[in-house]
Amino acid sequence: MLATVDYRVEYRAQTVVEVQAAKDTLRKHAITTIGLPKDNEPLFVSAMTDDRLIGNATGKFSWNWLYIDLLWVGEAFRKRGVGRELMRLAEAEARAKKVTGIYLWTQSWQAPGFYTKLGYEQFVELKDFPPGHTRIGFCKYLRA
Repeated sequence: MLATVDYRVEYRAQTVVEVQAAKDTLRKHAITTIGLPKDNEPLFVSAMTDDRLIGNATGKFSWNWLYIDLLWVGEAFRKRGVGRELMRLAEAEARAKKVTGIYLWTQSWQAPGFYTKLGYEQFVELKDFPPGHTRIGFCKYLRA
């Protein structure tokens, strides 16, 4: 039988040390349970005109998946295929690494139709996130 431990639960700001301790504890548990992540390599795909950045896709590879953290295209270059090309190259990198798939989040006012056209499937929808809008999770499996 486990001994009773006195503790209290409170709401307060965390210190930097406490935040890092929590992250370290969770990482140690994950490593103990499922092993080290295969990699934690960043992804940065850029679209340029001359020397100017007009769009990019950023993310990271972790546990055999690619997470797309951000995709943007400058307003003057939208609806010209730039976003599609950024995603195509990100997907090509993911396929070259033989990852299981790609996942990402978007908002209802952003580009859910764009991801659907690229073959991504919605896996979750959070309504009123923020109020009046929806946060949507998409994924695309790259391996059968």
